[in-house]
Amino acid sequence: MEKTIGLRIKELRTHYNIGIKEFGMRCDLSHVAVFHFENGRTIRPHKASLQRIANIYGTTIEWLLYGSGDMLPNGKRDLTHETNNFDAFWKDEAYSEIKSKNILLEKEVDRLWQMVSHFTSGEKPNFQKS
Repeated sequence: MEKTIGLRIKELRTHYNIGIKEFGMRCDLSHVAVFHFENGRTIRPHKASLQRIANIYGTTIEWLLYGSGDMLPNGKRDLTHETNNFDAFWKDEAYSEIKSKNILLEKEVDRLWQMVSHFTSGEKPNFQKS
């Protein structure tokens, strides 16, 4: 019986001894998508998904699609390096998000202080956001 794409994806995942969730997370795929690939519910994944899997896990699209060539032509990848890059990316994303929210909060605090100042001085407040 010929191996399917899903069985080759499962073989790759088990070779690295990782679960479906971690495998998917590294490739920006849901664990459900990986499960569907492995169990034949998704017959042919998108080329972009296959390319991400191949790049991250050190295989080729040809091996994933047809089983041609070696599973790992350049040897087993060090996934700890990939994890560090992944973690750094999300840390940068989180920092950028927090920084932008902090700027918005500072503007809102300034607006509230202006309102308090107007109320205490007896002037008519300007409730418009800038």
